[in-house]
Amino acid sequence: MNKTILRGLILGAFVATIFFANLAASQDASQTGEAVQSTTAAAAETAEAAAKKPLFNLDKTAPPQSLEEMATDQVETVKKLATLLIEFFVKYSFQVLGGIIVLVLGWCIGGFISRRLLLFFQGKKFDVTVSKFIAQCVKLMVMVFAVIVAMGKFGIEIAPLIAGLSVAGFGLSFALQGPLSNYAAGVSLIFTKPFKVGDIVEVAGRTGEVLEIKLPRTELRTVDGVLIMIPNNDIVGEIIHNCSEFKRVDIEVGVAYSSDVDKAIQIIRDIIKADQRINQGAKAQIGIQGFGDSSVDLQARVWCAQDQYYQVLYEVNKKIFDAFNQNGIVIPFPQRDVHVIKNEV
Repeated sequence: MNKTILRGLILGAFVATIFFANLAASQDASQTGEAVQSTTAAAAETAEAAAKKPLFNLDKTAPPQSLEEMATDQVETVKKLATLLIEFFVKYSFQVLGGIIVLVLGWCIGGFISRRLLLFFQGKKFDVTVSKFIAQCVKLMVMVFAVIVAMGKFGIEIAPLIAGLSVAGFGLSFALQGPLSNYAAGVSLIFTKPFKVGDIVEVAGRTGEVLEIKLPRTELRTVDGVLIMIPNNDIVGEIIHNCSEFKRVDIEVGVAYSSDVDKAIQIIRDIIKADQRINQGAKAQIGIQGFGDSSVDLQARVWCAQDQYYQVLYEVNKKIFDAFNQNGIVIPFPQRDVHVIKNEV
């Protein structure tokens, strides 16, 4: 109930501020700008006249001024400047104050709406990256609206400013073509969603867990804990391997040509079947990979969780080594026979 009342008060204050600022302004934005210019010009003329007037009368033909007269002239000049400044602040203080209040309220309301949207999307289990992107866009739109309203209160013409910003943006788009392409690629990744936060991906020659997808870049953390930031332009158009749940473990071992290959394959199969960390739903692939100079090369392909990859690889290799030794399966290694020939003279 208190949160609802607070929201109503904030929105009511925002509407009331705009209403009273418009009511207090007796002229529109263009008239305000002209009045500011005329006031500034009058102040400048008064100051220029005072500057041109000498402090001491050096003209011998003119009647001499007393110190009292000169002091009176200077006081009058200061009074005119003070009067102009007071009139300016009295006449336009509400507009300046209204513009500042509009900016502050725009910032607060934009942040409030952004946070509420994030909570709403989180409750609906929306994608984290898309939720953040939409919330930031809404906050930016509210801030742009507040800035436009505030600029109108300050007496700034909006149309010429927008035209100037358009020309400047057109020029910057060429100068910043590389960085801007990363933002365009980021928008593409957000909406096509080839991967999401928490997935394990292999892209641009790097493998790691996706920590965050931002407009200019994507952040990964490798198995070693290294943080990698990849520009999105390097990701779009590349081959992406999304192996978020399971990772393939390739187990390779060689046996002697004289050993029982079928028995060796069965031993490997039994070890894999007994390991609960290996995904039994994905059928293991076991067979002869190739024929080496001194061994028959066997290979087994299994799948396990990402965070257990190295543990499974090392322990399964150790179990295979022990089982082969117990069952008389020889794991050969390269050997070289050296024959010494003695020449008799």
